[in-house]
Amino acid sequence: MAEPTSACVRRAQAGDPEAIAELITSQQQYVYSIAMSVLHQPEDAADLTQEAFMRLLRVLPQYNGESRFTTWLYRMVVNLGRDELRRRGRQVQQAEPTSGDGEEELDPLSNVADDDRWGDPARALSDHELRIAVRRALEQVEPHYRLALTLFYFDDMKYTDIAEVLDLPLNTVKSHIRRGKERLQALLAEYNDSPDGAVMTDDAVPQRAPVPVVRPGATLLSAGV
Repeated sequence: MAEPTSACVRRAQAGDPEAIAELITSQQQYVYSIAMSVLHQPEDAADLTQEAFMRLLRVLPQYNGESRFTTWLYRMVVNLGRDELRRRGRQVQQAEPTSGDGEEELDPLSNVADDDRWGDPARALSDHELRIAVRRALEQVEPHYRLALTLFYFDDMKYTDIAEVLDLPLNTVKSHIRRGKERLQALLAEYNDSPDGAVMTDDAVPQRAPVPVVRPGATLLSAGV
């Protein structure tokens, strides 16, 4: 995750076109990955990415530095995605199913932080293979796990920041990530056990729509990633 410097943020808030371009260029892939996790379709994710950057340009002066800039931005992206799903009559499940008394049924071990970001799901894969396989496997993971895992793996966020972005209790985030990693491990094991021994290739990864990016002057253009 590329956390922008406070100086860059202040310059962008003051309307510096180069700072705005630097700010958004550094965040475009992360914003797109979150949008994909919420909406699950490349075209929709590209639209949400563009909408998020346009919203960012309007509300950037409101950022007061009380939280990390990326936490503030990613929470805005998640909320925009949830608003879009609500308009479509769909919901992003924010928490796991609860028991009858309204309390979450959590395995105590699921609340233990796991600092080994990549080791659990696929010890046998190279970094390149792993990222391709994880992205493909994430498509099959339940929505309430998928978003937390996206922030954890591809945006390299801490548990506390993920909890703030998703507006969830810290223990729920830990549970989502631990149980989601178990689901990923099972899916990746299937790839490892494939008859031809191939884990995943670039050709097997669905093509993504271009990710919008802001150039100096705040003009939204289409650029591939």
